[in-house]
Amino acid sequence: MAPGALAAGWCGSGESSTDRADVTTGQQVHAIVVVPADGADTFAADAIRLAGDVDSITAWWAGQDTTRAPRFDQAVFPTGTCLDISFFRIADPGAALSGANTAFERVTQALQSGGFGNQYKKYYVYYDGPSVQPNICGTGAGDFATGPAYAIVWLQGCPNVGSDAIGAHELIHSLGALPAGAPHACPGDPGHPCDGPPSVDVLYPRTDGRPLQQQVLDVGRDDYYGHSGTWDDLQDSVWLRHLDVPQVPLSVAMSGTGSVSSDLPGLDCAAACTTQWDQGSIVTLRPVPGDGQRFVRWTGACVGNNSCALQLTQAQSATAVFGPLRVPVRVATTGRGSVRCTPVCSRAFSAGDPLTLRAVPAKGWKFVRWSGACTGSRPVCRPATDFALGVRATFRRK
Repeated sequence: MAPGALAAGWCGSGESSTDRADVTTGQQVHAIVVVPADGADTFAADAIRLAGDVDSITAWWAGQDTTRAPRFDQAVFPTGTCLDISFFRIADPGAALSGANTAFERVTQALQSGGFGNQYKKYYVYYDGPSVQPNICGTGAGDFATGPAYAIVWLQGCPNVGSDAIGAHELIHSLGALPAGAPHACPGDPGHPCDGPPSVDVLYPRTDGRPLQQQVLDVGRDDYYGHSGTWDDLQDSVWLRHLDVPQVPLSVAMSGTGSVSSDLPGLDCAAACTTQWDQGSIVTLRPVPGDGQRFVRWTGACVGNNSCALQLTQAQSATAVFGPLRVPVRVATTGRGSVRCTPVCSRAFSAGDPLTLRAVPAKGWKFVRWSGACTGSRPVCRPATDFALGVRATFRRK
């Protein structure tokens, strides 16, 4: 199968030097086309090629494991929702990127400085510049548990090898393979497995040019994927979406002015929103008050007045309550007596600060009850001060 044969094109439009707003939820893989400072703008053609290769990799991966596939970043475009592909021109000219290791270091540093360094993302990069080293098709590296990490395909490095096959190999490296403890690491090359027929395992250190569809995701399933050992298993990677579990909705609403974002990509809402997550996902919600506002509390599935961590075993909904920074406090009396405020009541009281009200009857009178923000018949009241409040103390002759 020719690289990209599964896609007729890319539904996106225009070049973006930033990561567009996330549609996909959870840890994800973001795609980028990179060119050197003196390189031609090849984004239009490379984006189509990259999108096709991502479709090819996704189909191949699901064919290897019907329960998993890489979670690629998506974005909304005028013609639909599809792969989010950014375009980035580095400051180095093509001639400066000599040697795969040096080129990898310079490209990844440039991407991190340019805003592509999210700890919850891996970056799938097509570099369209002069070959950085003869017979080097790609370079990839990353940690199993965290990002950022980078998988770079040197597009002009191996023209006779399918870029989808190169990309799958480097993406697996960015996910953390070959993990320490794998029993079949190549002698002198612990980053690759050397069991099984040469070039059959997609992570084999050399390629004979065979198409991706003829390669295998971990021959024998005993080194880096779906194994029974105690070392890291890429099948458990949080950058893979689970095809065998349902999606769970998370609904977030706002009372007052503010927004809510999540630690994982995919939720950034300034109005009521609902997002879909893999069942079992653990998501932390962060409230962000608007100008002149403060975060008061959560209601619903979240409690307290700080960030909220939810495990989405079932549908969940939460509301972030925001209020003003300062509130008026109005005190009134019925009968003869007064109300003492500690600190002093005013129309500009700091919201959320503790407030103590004490009802003090005049001579010959007694305190009867509170009404409004205070209730009961005890003379001391400590009302909530999150919002404007009015209090009335009622006194009666003895």
